[in-house]
Amino acid sequence: MADVYCFGHVSTGKIIRLKGRYPEPDGYSEIVEILDNHSGEATGSALVLAQLGISVTLEGNWIGDNHECRRTLDFLQSRGLDCSGLKVQPGYQGVTELVISDGETRTVFGRYIDLLFTTRQWEMPNIDKIRAAKIACIDPSFGEATLIVARTAHHAARSVVTCDTRADSELATLSDIIAISQEFLRREYPDAMHSDTIREQLFYKYLEQCPGLVVFTSGKKPLWYGRGYKSNTNIEHHIAPGKRCEMPSFKIEVVDSAGAGDSFRGGLIYGLLSNFSDEDNIRFSCAVAALICTTSPGCVHPPSLSQVQEFLAAHQLRS
Repeated sequence: MADVYCFGHVSTGKIIRLKGRYPEPDGYSEIVEILDNHSGEATGSALVLAQLGISVTLEGNWIGDNHECRRTLDFLQSRGLDCSGLKVQPGYQGVTELVISDGETRTVFGRYIDLLFTTRQWEMPNIDKIRAAKIACIDPSFGEATLIVARTAHHAARSVVTCDTRADSELATLSDIIAISQEFLRREYPDAMHSDTIREQLFYKYLEQCPGLVVFTSGKKPLWYGRGYKSNTNIEHHIAPGKRCEMPSFKIEVVDSAGAGDSFRGGLIYGLLSNFSDEDNIRFSCAVAALICTTSPGCVHPPSLSQVQEFLAAHQLRS
């Protein structure tokens, strides 16, 4: 069975890369290129892990009954992912997105509200596959299905890795690693985006709820990471519980930032499987995300382990 069980978004779409910045309303911007993309949070993490040599099972929303969505399924299978649990639903149009990227920002247009807040458009998770894996990688927005994966993995003593879930959620209390993005803070905790004091208070609130590693990513700014107060203090390479640490971002020329968060989570899972120290895991994951941002679509062309190691060596960082 697979080392990692991923459950969540599987999307089909395109990336439009702009020459300049995203225009104002009624404005104009030149198109550099239009690229096919196979995306979604779970998909991005799964593709990164597969390229790093990790076996992955991917389950989530239905696959559309059309050429474009079937092409996404074929692509995922060609990358060695176990997609046997992904169902092509007859007559279903699929989950699609259009991303417009200017190198500094990305704007997403999609069908995610329809997916998540109307009728159920996914199969429920496979309990046996969750128990057989070493780690469960879970997208947070699939309601009861998300919690089934987290509860099952937790009860089976499997690690739970997720992202962008509220501090007061059940998922936070079950997670071994949570990565929180700026996009999520802007949406759910807007005051934290305007005040470092409020952001720090929120960070420590996560440490109170999550027993594992909490990471606040921040684009080009230093990220924050720390272990929850209930974290196991007997593991030598973990940082002390309740301590907030910082790590600067890598200086790179960004081509496209789409998939940076998904790839960062994939890097964290690889580091967990490899028994990296917390510091080395964060560095490794930052390197993976940085490399993803230097190409487009990033998660479709994820770096190999040797490329990540070479990147770290070039930046005088240990993996």
